[in-house]
Amino acid sequence: MRRRRLCGGLALVLSGAVFEALADDTGPAQGLPDNQEIKAAFAELKAGEGGYSPARAAREYWDAARRRIAQDPRWAPWLQERTDWLNTWMSQPRESADWVAGWVHDYIDPDTGALLNWTPDQPIPPDEPGYEKMRAAWITHNRIYNIDRVLDAARLFRLTDDRRYLDWAVSQLDFYADAYLGFPLQTWNGQAQLLSQSLDEATRALVLIEAVRLLKPHVPAARADHWREGLFLPLATNVMASAREVHNIAVWHAAAVTLIGLEFEQPELIDFGKNSTLGIPSLLETGVSPDWFWYENSLSYQDYTVKALVEMLIGASLRGRLAEFARQLWIAQNLMISPVTVRFANEDAPTLNDSPPNRKAPNRDLWASSRRVLPTWIGLEEARDQLTWDTLLDPPKAVESTPVLPEVVSGPVPGLDAVQIVKNGWHAMLRYGQKAPFHAQQEALTYELQYGDTWILKDAGTVGFGSPLHLGYFRRAPAHNVPLVDGSGQSPWPSEGQLLDVSTDGSLAEAAHPTYAKGVTASRRLVIGTRTFTDRVVVKTDSETPRAIGLVMNTPCSVTSGAEVLPEGAPLPTSSPFQYWSDWTTYHTPGNWRASLHCGDRRFSLQISGSAMERVFVGTVPDSAAPYTRRGIYVEGMAQQAQFYLVFDPR
Repeated sequence: MRRRRLCGGLALVLSGAVFEALADDTGPAQGLPDNQEIKAAFAELKAGEGGYSPARAAREYWDAARRRIAQDPRWAPWLQERTDWLNTWMSQPRESADWVAGWVHDYIDPDTGALLNWTPDQPIPPDEPGYEKMRAAWITHNRIYNIDRVLDAARLFRLTDDRRYLDWAVSQLDFYADAYLGFPLQTWNGQAQLLSQSLDEATRALVLIEAVRLLKPHVPAARADHWREGLFLPLATNVMASAREVHNIAVWHAAAVTLIGLEFEQPELIDFGKNSTLGIPSLLETGVSPDWFWYENSLSYQDYTVKALVEMLIGASLRGRLAEFARQLWIAQNLMISPVTVRFANEDAPTLNDSPPNRKAPNRDLWASSRRVLPTWIGLEEARDQLTWDTLLDPPKAVESTPVLPEVVSGPVPGLDAVQIVKNGWHAMLRYGQKAPFHAQQEALTYELQYGDTWILKDAGTVGFGSPLHLGYFRRAPAHNVPLVDGSGQSPWPSEGQLLDVSTDGSLAEAAHPTYAKGVTASRRLVIGTRTFTDRVVVKTDSETPRAIGLVMNTPCSVTSGAEVLPEGAPLPTSSPFQYWSDWTTYHTPGNWRASLHCGDRRFSLQISGSAMERVFVGTVPDSAAPYTRRGIYVEGMAQQAQFYLVFDPR
């Protein structure tokens, strides 16, 4: 085993042992390499050509699209289906200047917290007490859908020359330009009027500005001027006033302002997008780590950031301005690809912070939809048989073969404040902190664990943000696999821990949090043996009296144990997340507890030991995906300091 580079001799004292922390970059990235090194990363996966290789400039071929529809039998039904959908949508009024938009995350199942699937045929909820949030969320879904249809109509007009689609798209742009300043200014999350938050305002502005690009040559200049003055300039003003710091929303802000500026030739907007501290270049230089991860430590929001960049880069391409963003194009390509370096078996992605569950790496849908500017061989293969506007207007080039994804290897992942070890069928990713507050959960020193393709410990991420479960449970420590003191974990959060040790052979990783909570230090050491997986947790408090020191785990596996059951039970911690536990059993476990985990087709024995152990609780806890429950294991004892040893052994 080899020690890696140390950080200034910094030492932590945990339960009598001295550890030296590894060097680790903290905060946003300290600088990205030059363009040649950026382009060389993940080179075997990239498939660009031309002056922007290994990426490319998006193109648009309308005449070829018409020929393809006439000659390829797959395309005529696709076009007819979209025409029918749009004709139905256009057949009646779909908007009202009296409708005030809400938050889409309030369109949820009140029992599970899962987001409901809005469809165009769903009636608006009643204007009655108790339905306010759901009604406002419905309005937002409806408005977003209508805006997307404006772009469809603009494309159908350009494709077919049918003026019905021109007239309807123009009427909707007129409506939004007339109504925008009459909508109330909402300030709960940035400034917005068309929708409820600045993020939604920016995402839909990117759709509407593409409709303008297609329609502007076919309308009088005065009409386009009205769109600019009534809708886009005040919207851009609101968006710029909402941009405050480095996060994914700021990238959407900058992308929207940039394309509005390019379309209407507004120098001050272009300057904001290109040269301000919250413009696209500055955001990427600050927010992307040298190992190509996004500052918020959430792979779902990393993908979301890539989506914003793709919208901007395609728009810049089609306006002949991509050369001004070439470096950002290449950075975005690496940002899209990097999650494959931390994927688990079956291309399962780790679930960091408040991501939705059951995500994949690579995100093949994203790779396919981004291939116009960020092409990969896998993305081109995924897009090959897709029938979309993008593949109609800018067809993917042929792929003879797709490369194998790079092998996942053990080692630090500094851009995620994480370390992974992969050996002997085991794969664990240990996270020791977070850099940014926006999507952080109370999950420092948690880890996810897989044996072969079987999950043993899997982070649930979260549910819809409007659900009480999001703030009350999934963001909190008991929803993770972490040490607890008096029922709580890392505090405050976000905060960063330290990587202490990692072996070169992939068998060991250790991390610590010297300020895990007030007066609390904690560390975790993971070791892969020839057969077993071992976890050692050390917690030390500065209290002069014993405190409830524990360890919580959440597993998709069923849990059985022959240990002594306390028939009278024992109280769970009083911290609010434990209120979501149900049907729990309490085991009397002085120093040792054994259980069997049934994980799909595999079984594992689990042994937990520690001199401070007094009891173990096993109960039913919430999950973010169907069937919406999993099993929680909580180990607890009263002590001033404690060590827990866990051994997982496949049977």
